[in-house]
Amino acid sequence: MATLSEIVSRRSDLGTFVVHITRHHEGRTAKANLTEIIKTGKIIAHSPFGSAVKALEGASKKGQVSADDMATQKAVCFTETPLEHLHLMLATIEDVKRDCEFGPYGIAITKKVARQRRVNPIWYVDITPGHDWLILHVNNLVEDAISKGNFAKSDIAKLTPFIEQMGTGEGYRKEFWWEREWRHRGNFVLPDTVIALAPEEEHEEFAKIIESSHIEARLIDPRWGLEAIIARLAGFEPEDVGPF
Repeated sequence: MATLSEIVSRRSDLGTFVVHITRHHEGRTAKANLTEIIKTGKIIAHSPFGSAVKALEGASKKGQVSADDMATQKAVCFTETPLEHLHLMLATIEDVKRDCEFGPYGIAITKKVARQRRVNPIWYVDITPGHDWLILHVNNLVEDAISKGNFAKSDIAKLTPFIEQMGTGEGYRKEFWWEREWRHRGNFVLPDTVIALAPEEEHEEFAKIIESSHIEARLIDPRWGLEAIIARLAGFEPEDVGPF
């Protein structure tokens, strides 16, 4: 008889880690953003996410909500994509429009540590035509909180950063459930030990940055295969890894 831990640990589709992949943002490159994260030990929640954002944007134009209301929806995003498949997150995908382009840079932590620090999986709610949409009930709660002028203090404001729509219909396509996203509401302070992601040719540069920081990190290239990742995390030097 197997334990639940044994079953889950053998599921190759379930990653042990969640990964924050950096991107170009407000004139800063993905590389610069990773450098800043390592130096400060913190990932800043720059952007609002979730099912309340569209309603808040509309209400903001009418002067019904403030910047503080929108700030409650700012979050740091992670993916539970297994490390050996991270290169797929970096690819340009035909017919898929993303709001941002990720670079081969980021931070990985274990799911257990993430959960201890209030990182939570996203709830994807289907909006495909042909059935009643659960998201309509969420939208009603958002509109009610906005109309009462207390969105920032409402219960629904705490939940909506973790709720996203998914579905395809006439004139729309929102299918990002495959990214298996997790989020942390607000800024995220790094634990003492992480895995840092960067192109292999920049590892020496990032090793110096890590050395001058307060965190401990192993470096991997998200474009590597599983065996190379295992070897590097096990402490083998680059010259000791390879087929020849």
